Parts: sequence; C-alpha cells; structure tokens
Amino acid sequence: MKQEESQNVEYKASWDDKCIAWICGYANAKGGTMYIGIDDKTKQPIGLNNPKKLMEDIPNKIRNATGIVADVALLRIQGKDVISVTVESSEYPICYHGKFYYRTGSVNMELTGIALTRFVLEKAKKGWDEVETFGGYMKDKHKFTALVAEMYKKRGIEMTDNDFVSFGLAFPDGKLTNTGALFADDCPLTHSRVFCTRWNGLTMAAKEMDIIDTQEYSGGLLTIMQYAEDFVRLNSRHSWHKLPSTRLEFDEYPNRAVHEAIVNAFIHRDYIITGSEVHIDIFDDRLEITSPGEMPLEKKLEEYDVHNIPSVRRNKLIADMCERLQITERRGSGFKKIFEDYEKISINPAKRMPKLEGKSYYFRITLPNLMYGFSNRQLIDYGENRENSKEIFPDLPKVTPSLIKPSEAILDDIQRRILRTLKGKVMSTSQLALTVGISRPQNLRRRYLRLLIDMGLIEYTLKNTPNSRLQKYRLTVRGFSLNEKFIKFESLNGEDNESINGLANDTANTTNGGADTINGGASGGVNTTNGGINEALNKEVNFLYKVIIIHPGKRANELSRLTNKGLRTIERNIQILKKHGKIEYRGAPKSGGYYAIKEK
Repeated sequence: MKQEESQNVEYKASWDDKCIAWICGYANAKGGTMYIGIDDKTKQPIGLNNPKKLMEDIPNKIRNATGIVADVALLRIQGKDVISVTVESSEYPICYHGKFYYRTGSVNMELTGIALTRFVLEKAKKGWDEVETFGGYMKDKHKFTALVAEMYKKRGIEMTDNDFVSFGLAFPDGKLTNTGALFADDCPLTHSRVFCTRWNGLTMAAKEMDIIDTQEYSGGLLTIMQYAEDFVRLNSRHSWHKLPSTRLEFDEYPNRAVHEAIVNAFIHRDYIITGSEVHIDIFDDRLEITSPGEMPLEKKLEEYDVHNIPSVRRNKLIADMCERLQITERRGSGFKKIFEDYEKISINPAKRMPKLEGKSYYFRITLPNLMYGFSNRQLIDYGENRENSKEIFPDLPKVTPSLIKPSEAILDDIQRRILRTLKGKVMSTSQLALTVGISRPQNLRRRYLRLLIDMGLIEYTLKNTPNSRLQKYRLTVRGFSLNEKFIKFESLNGEDNESINGLANDTANTTNGGADTINGGASGGVNTTNGGINEALNKEVNFLYKVIIIHPGKRANELSRLTNKGLRTIERNIQILKKHGKIEYRGAPKSGGYYAIKEK
C-alpha cells in the first residue's frame, strides 16, 4: 500500500490485544482505520494465518473492552488476506483498562493530568467553570457577602438560591460549580490567588534590595481583583498640575487600562492549570500582568491586529457574572479600551504602547510607565500643549519591554549557582532549592527560575504542563554555554559589590514625605567595631536597617515579609539595632512600628 501512516491510518503486521489501545485512540480523536496483516515498515501486505477466527474475535474484543462497535472487514490485497478495522470519532470519552488514549499524528498518546481533564471537558462540551467542583463543595457551607453586596449595589438584585442556580453558580442540590466556588468569600480553590510584587529597578535580578513591596492575596474572586488593583495604585505615581480653570492629571498607568488588564487575567486564565496563579510585577518602567494558559485563539497572537483581537471567552460563566456585576462588558472590548487609553486619553509624551505576549503556557500584557524618565517640567509642558506637541523622549533609558530578553549580565549569584548546579543534571524545584540554599521552593520558582526560563537559559522537561508536580528543569544549549562565561559576565554586571559593612561610612537616605527628592536620613550603619558584631551578621543587620529607613513604621511581621527572612531572625536583628541606638519603636503596641533614629 502506498499510503503512509497518519492521523487516521495505522498498519500492524499482526493482531494482539494491545491494538485495542490504538482503536481507543482513534475513537477519542477523529476516527481512523487500522490495517492488520501489513508490515508497518515496508507498507506491503504479508497476510494473516487465521483471518476467519480474527474476524470473529476482533469486533467482540473491541466491544467488550471499550463499548465501541467497530467496522471490521476482510480484504484481499496483492493476494494476501488483510483485515481493516474502522472506528468513527466518539462523542464520549473512551477508555481501555482505565486509561484514555488519543491519536495525534502517527502517535497514540496516553492522556494524563491537565491533558486528560481538558479532553474530558471538551468531550462533555463543558467549560471548567460550568462543572461541579472536584471537592464537592456545598453552597450552604460558604459565605458570599462580597458577591451579594456587589449584585445589590450594581443591579439592585437581592440574590436568592434560585439566582445561584440560574446564574450557574450552584446546582439545584446545593453543590457549587467552579464559578460559584471562585465567588465565595473564602474560595476553597487553592489556585485562586494573585502574587503582586513591586521590584526595585528594571528587572527581577537581585540588587542590594530587589523587592520594594510584595503581597500574596487569596480568597474570593471579587476581593483579590480589588486587592490587585489597590496594590498597583499604591505602588504607582498619580500626580496633577493645576491650571486656571482645570487641572492636568498624570498617571504612570491609566486606571481603566489597569482595571481591564487585571480583570482579563482572572476571567480568561486557564484554571485547569493548577498550582499556578496570576502574577502582577511592577518595575520602574512597566507593569506586567501574567496569567496561566495561552489565549484561546484560532491563530497565534502575533498574527492578529492588536486592535481587532477576537473575543473568545474561555470561562463563559465567569465572564457572564462579571458582566452582570458591571465589572466588564460582555462583548470583550477590554484590549480596545487599554490601547485607547494609551493612544487618546492619557498624557503619553513618548507614545508608549502596551505589548501582548502569548506562549503555550501563559499570556502576558505589559503596560509601559507613561511618566518614566520624564521630569515634572517636561510632563507639564507636554500636557499643556499636547494637541500641538510632537513625540518627545526622556533622557533616561527607554522602556524595556518584556518581549526583549534581558542580558545575562543581570544574573545574580543564586541564578548563576542554579545554572552551575544544572550542568549535566535534571532537577526539580525542591531539589534545586535545597542545593542553592533557598528555604522555600515557591520563592525559588517565583524569584529566580522565571527569569532564567524567560531568558532561554533553562527549560521545562514537561513543556506542555509547566505546573506539573513532576516538573523538572534542565539547561538549554544557551544556558550550557553560559556556564563557561561567568567570569566575563561578572565583569559586565553593573551591581555594586561593595560590602554592606561600608554602610558604617555612608549616609542612609530617607524619603521626604514621599517626594521625588531624597534628603535628610540617618547616617551610619552597624559595623564590626560597634559592639563586636561579626561580619556576616553585620551584613544582615545593616540590610534590615536599610529596609526600615525606606519603609518606616513597619512592624516585625511586616519586615519579615518585606525581607523574606524568618520572624525570629528579624526580631533578633531588631534588638541589635535598638541596642546600638539605630532604631526605635513608635506608637501604640498594636499599631506602631519601627523607625530609624537620625544622628544628631
């Protein structure tokens, strides 16, 4: 036979019961035909010894094992007996010995994990948001205060049990759908959370103090979306300039664009990918919002005009609820609003525009900082005459888009250790964390591995399931070659390698009421000559001292979160700083915090 093996054709020299797994794969995919009695290498018929018995056994074995009724025919090809077994695509999932198979190309794949979940939902013609929660959570065991209050505020509707059923939040027996669980105040779904980080600089690469603020929010969908917006607002600049009859409003990020981008991340993320979360990362020059799962589009994201990306809703019930609550519009105009804000509404001297990035396992929108690099005078002059003003550029570096891979020179010591550790090895997150000395594996993935993956230096071993519990990491060719260039990159790295002990001779700056200028400050750190503190501890204590200077009024538990250090370590270092007269506690015991003491 001339036809090659393909999605719909398979050749087998003889029959054995393992062939049923291939028949199962055909039924779960697009159907197909298996020819028995043809050599799968030469594609030439070799015949069968007992064709009549096989004609009786094959259909019965297939039906008993899978429930499939196959079309079995005896053919005569080049004087040889050949049996063809044809099955149609099944509307329902078909399993064989408790396993699900799927024919793709000329390969018969066993479906597991996320791929199996997605397959079963597609066969059922259901979305993840429409089905019952895996844990069987009941409506009467959870509160919906935020949802009920928001529905009454926006629509004047006092929600009843019937509304929960009609809106797709619960079934008549009281069991919650996944959408219902997401809108519960105490959402029981562990992957409903968001990580928010304000980074110090243009990248995630560690500096003397790489994180300015970080928060992790979990709970009901309405609550965490609001918390995420609040985090962006509190960590970005909003200014205004008064004119004779009006005033100019300046925002680093347009409020509506931030709202639409955050809401889009939660509505359209792929909730089947467990163990993952939405990430909001604020840098000096941009805001990145990353959600698990690629965009559910027919073509690659790059093939679309950004102003005409079709509205395809992955989670229809979640989108419907957000529309009812007037959080978003049903027809999906979110991207248009975001680009409109940057093109027409906001004061945008450099004509910076958002960027969209889609991969097989995540979607990211990058909102550029409209005020980055400009002086106040430049912004005001442009705002007063923007109808006649031409595009202007700041003196500082231009916006660094996330689509451009950062230089290897930004890698910190831990990331270099990760690359050295992976040389010739394949390791999991927990194994890497133990090797490089990070106590919490999730911190390793969030703060170090993500950058290495984005830079193409390491890769997943399970590329289609990045959040699998079996996931491991290995070096790419680029990462392997970089191991030989560490000396060069150390010299290129622009970080200040001076010891923290030098703080004893520096003047530590404090911010003047949140203004742009930095002045005043407490001078002096805690050095080895001041009380006999050893060098390692001195570095750790001075790091905490700088954190307190920049974040005055924080309590010990808050300082622990900011520095990613244990509470007992923070409390011990606080006592050292107090002993040396560097900090003091001000305010009530339950509401006060620690402040640096200015030298007289």
